Amino acid sequence: MKQRMVVISLIFFGMISLVSGGCASSSPAGAGSSSASPAETGSSTEDSGTSRQMIYVGGVCLSSAGRKAIVSPSADADGQITEVLSSEEKPSADGQANFDCLGVSYTLLADGAASLELADGDILFLADDTVEYEGIYKKKKDLSDDTLTWLDFYDSLSEDERLALSIVPSEFADELRFSSSQPEYDTDSSIAVSAETAEGLPSYIDALTEDELIETENLIQTYFTEETPYYEGVDQLYPVDSDNALYQNVGLEGEYPPGNIIIYKVLTVRDRRDGNPFRSVSVARNNKSSDWKIINSGY
Repeated sequence: MKQRMVVISLIFFGMISLVSGGCASSSPAGAGSSSASPAETGSSTEDSGTSRQMIYVGGVCLSSAGRKAIVSPSADADGQITEVLSSEEKPSADGQANFDCLGVSYTLLADGAASLELADGDILFLADDTVEYEGIYKKKKDLSDDTLTWLDFYDSLSEDERLALSIVPSEFADELRFSSSQPEYDTDSSIAVSAETAEGLPSYIDALTEDELIETENLIQTYFTEETPYYEGVDQLYPVDSDNALYQNVGLEGEYPPGNIIIYKVLTVRDRRDGNPFRSVSVARNNKSSDWKIINSGY
């Protein structure tokens, strides 16, 4: 019996050793491996087939995001790379880089973000705690895990694939709404609308009073909460600007003048949970005396 207990004990502790070994480095003993991450050691690593290029500017070390940065044409450079280290070193002083870019100009874009004027264009560099979406920069700690996961997916896409994707993370929606550098459409109809507003006509938003805007928003809230409870209510909504081509949709939205129509971007609770994009919802009325009604809705 005693011998059997010894065997059982050996098996038990053997299992513990295997589990513990699974959490440690898988490198053979004596191989000189380290548990430190590449970012901590400053070594160059392979990330999607591209070496980890780093610069130190604005008091922080930034790594290449592997894509072009959105930089204003009027933005001035903030400095140049003045020292190039080996690829095995991590930059730690302003103006340093660990790849061949001596004398290249950089522009600070935000806290934890900069662009470098390389041969392929203005390349985006980000700090480890910073993310970017369409020229908007946020700290990871300020975003939900779902948004961070979606951004990883978005960043893995090609430029054409990103353009084809209509999803907008809700945590970036407000900034995108007021971003004048991101025109939603570039069509003849949007040019026509711009020409009309330039002649003195009010925009679709300005043509409505604050009370009228609240009334149309409440209609949308009621629709997605009570009339179509499947959507579980509205998570976010905002009115789109006059250059949205949907305002010129012949036979539908295009039949209503400013003051009798407003189009919203709406993210329902269900759509956000399922990873669906904002949908367009058009609210219109025949005249000032008639009731508002939803005339069109869809992606």
